[in-house]
Amino acid sequence: MSILVYCIAEESASLDVGSGVADRPVLRRTQAGLDALFSRNTSNESWTGASLKQSAREFHNVLHRAFASRAIVPFRFPTLMQDEDELASHLRDNADEYMVQLKRFGQLTQMDVSIDEPEPVSPHPLPASGADYLRTRQRRSDSLQGIAKEIQELTGETAQSWHDRPASNALKLFALVGRDSVDAFRERLKGLSVPQNLNVRVSGPWPVTEFLELKQR
Repeated sequence: MSILVYCIAEESASLDVGSGVADRPVLRRTQAGLDALFSRNTSNESWTGASLKQSAREFHNVLHRAFASRAIVPFRFPTLMQDEDELASHLRDNADEYMVQLKRFGQLTQMDVSIDEPEPVSPHPLPASGADYLRTRQRRSDSLQGIAKEIQELTGETAQSWHDRPASNALKLFALVGRDSVDAFRERLKGLSVPQNLNVRVSGPWPVTEFLELKQR
């Protein structure tokens, strides 16, 4: 029997996050002052045999319901372990690391900001020279970095820290925001003037993932 592990949280007397993936009950394993939320099933294929997209959505719904009332360290979908004994061993080996992160981010959330510049649609695109390609890439990078700087300046002290992750024609920003500062963060971004060639999307609050510093065993 495999188990699907959702997240780690500090030990709590309450557990009410509804059902999990494939409508399985969400259970709790308590070890070393931590709660691990998981569901049981009969085989690994049971978690991904139906609609993978639906299963992932159900997985993340559990995370968000758990995160609504306390800090969590979320796992990726699907994180599978053989049984509860393996989960208990994992908790024993990594309890100190988990506890440090949960204490550090107990009152914090993560806000995500995606910035991208769509490629222009041309019915008869001309091949670009190497120099033209490099100039276009540099101009796009400057444009993305420019709006990213504006976002960081506009949100000011509502964000405690930032990480970024470049992608093709895009830039992803991650802001560390207090639970009590999320509304102020969003309100300040209403004043952002977005150039016509760029798309900016804000989402969250999410459990903190980009700022975790875990050294698991």
